[in-house]
Amino acid sequence: MTAIPRLMLLCVALLSLPGCATLAMNAALRAAHPQPAWNGEVAVATEPPGGRCTVARGDRVMAEVPAAPASVRLARSYAELEVRCVAEGFLETAEVLRPRDDPAVFRMAPNGVIGATATVISLASARTMRYPSEVTVAMVPASFPSEAAREQFFATRRAAVMAARATEIGLAEERCRAERDTTCDPSLLVAQRQQAEDLARLDALRGATQVGVATAAPADALPDPLAAAPARPRTLRVADAAP
Repeated sequence: MTAIPRLMLLCVALLSLPGCATLAMNAALRAAHPQPAWNGEVAVATEPPGGRCTVARGDRVMAEVPAAPASVRLARSYAELEVRCVAEGFLETAEVLRPRDDPAVFRMAPNGVIGATATVISLASARTMRYPSEVTVAMVPASFPSEAAREQFFATRRAAVMAARATEIGLAEERCRAERDTTCDPSLLVAQRQQAEDLARLDALRGATQVGVATAAPADALPDPLAAAPARPRTLRVADAAP
């Protein structure tokens, strides 16, 4: 028997130990998610470009963007953040940055005392969490030339919100249908709740707009928020976000 098969057999035999279990778990994660771990950078853009943005956690400002597009650096955290942007002729418009798991981060398997301790520390520090690498805020005009223009704009934005989660929700619903005897996938409930929150925020903005009042940026002149490519971002100084 060669050295490699012997090593594989030994690792399988000791898989319950923290070392081999950790190696196996991280190898599987890297195979499924080959991209590198998140480096803390988030590219912030607005449509149209040039919006002034803040990245905030409640009332606490974590980063500022004087003119989008630009990049900010954020610390790993469990907290939801808001990217709030303003521009002349537009309402203050926000997008939510929701943390998610970063599978590229090395982690200990929760086996034994060492593994369990490392897992607790990792969870407490949010070291395996990350934010999306980019966010684009589609600014909402303060006024529209007609009711039809307003309805068209918000119908397009609503469709974009739905499309952003269509794949995720579809896969979760499929898993629920396939496992009727078990509790439905909790990720489906989370995705549906977050989508409902985004749609409610959009509806609130619609209610704040006006029709027939001239503004510096008419709704018909807005570029397609899904078609424009942001310029090369620049990195700005930010404050770290606590877990």
